[in-house]
Amino acid sequence: MAEFAGSPIVENNVWTARDLAGPQSWTRSFTPEMVDAVMSVVRNVPEIPLHQINARDFPVSSMHEILNDVHEDLENGRGFTLLAGWPADDFSYADNVAAYCVIASQIGDIVIQNYEGQSVVDVIDEKVAYSHLSRGYRSNKRLPFHTDGADLTGLLCLGTPARGGGTILISATTVFNTIQDEHPEYLEMLLRGFYHHRRRQHDVGDNPLSADRIPVFAFHNDYLHCCYNRNPIDWVEKEGMELTAEEIEVLDYFDAVVARPELQANIQFQKGDMQFLNNFTILHSRTPYEDDASHRRHLVRLWLEDPTSKRMGESLLDLYVPGSSRYQAADP
Repeated sequence: MAEFAGSPIVENNVWTARDLAGPQSWTRSFTPEMVDAVMSVVRNVPEIPLHQINARDFPVSSMHEILNDVHEDLENGRGFTLLAGWPADDFSYADNVAAYCVIASQIGDIVIQNYEGQSVVDVIDEKVAYSHLSRGYRSNKRLPFHTDGADLTGLLCLGTPARGGGTILISATTVFNTIQDEHPEYLEMLLRGFYHHRRRQHDVGDNPLSADRIPVFAFHNDYLHCCYNRNPIDWVEKEGMELTAEEIEVLDYFDAVVARPELQANIQFQKGDMQFLNNFTILHSRTPYEDDASHRRHLVRLWLEDPTSKRMGESLLDLYVPGSSRYQAADP
């Protein structure tokens, strides 16, 4: 792992709200020809686990150019992008998810997301309290800024809520530069990291906390990697581990930085949207939401690993599904 050189990061993923030109700058749209091409592939997908769908066996040649642009956005651009206009109402749930997996597999390898072995997760309000005993996507509560487990996250929107449920994105590299400018003394602790509560994502009898500290910021091959989720850090106290006053001060400051509106991009999903983001360079949050009889928020989440990425560092996938990430596979 390369040492932090002390200079501000200068990359395309360093941005604030005023640097973005609004939704038109991060949105591309499906054409009818693209939809037909994807569905022709879907009709040829055999009965296999969805995470086994891959670009080699199920290519979509007519989307090659636009998906190359999506990959460029994620790898070398702002760190997130959105494909709009998938006609979700025209297809069954199963066909929509299969089409989504075919598209996503052109961007990265679909991976298992949790201890239960799910590669496709429905993000809906299951009336499950968000706590150290569950994952946040099962509730309708606010989710604070965090990164997901794998290199990339994909979200397909199949339903919108009656109220709320907005997505907020922020550049992790901008956060790093801000902290370096305002409180460089905090970086040592953020680079050292924190223990995380595993939230029942482990075998009975296993340690409910991560074996090691997980850095909030790390540098691998000179590229920044951000891994952050405040709640599992706080919840170590459920197992008798106390955070120090200094640790709480640093975490509170981090949360205050990501709460600054001038750093945030706000997105309200529409049915048929597919959002992809790079978890190493983008933090995301969700506002609380409410469903009603005719409006139910429904996202379908995929986690992807990008075998071609220049960012090859440790991710939170190693916490939820130990030994499954390419980082652990490559780590001697």
